[in-house]
Amino acid sequence: MTTTYPWYWFDTTSSDIRKLEKTSRKTGAADKGRRLRCRICEHVITFETLRVSIDGSHEHIRSNPHGCEFHFECFENAPGCSTFGSATAEHSWFRGCKWQIAVCGECGEHLGWLFHGDQNFYGLISVRLVREGD
Repeated sequence: MTTTYPWYWFDTTSSDIRKLEKTSRKTGAADKGRRLRCRICEHVITFETLRVSIDGSHEHIRSNPHGCEFHFECFENAPGCSTFGSATAEHSWFRGCKWQIAVCGECGEHLGWLFHGDQNFYGLISVRLVREGD
């Protein structure tokens, strides 16, 4: 007697990303070049359509207290990220905002920060992301 096992397909994409992709497909926003992925593992992190202007710009360059400079872009959401640690206002780059470290939800690579304030947003380090189609 032969036993047949059903095929199970596992989707490692988070449900938040699947919802955004479905919505984006309806509006045509999920076209090639719209997804931003982790440079290390290629996990989908966010979408170009979620770009947001903070303090008058989508892109910023800031240095931490140790002198490390970061070029980062702001997004209203990054469903492919996980955050850890408590939010802190210490050394925040944005007035009235607290921040937490944001990492790739798949491989754990440090991708930027989640800022909490009047408007929550992610600041994602540009060189740690790759745009689909690049």
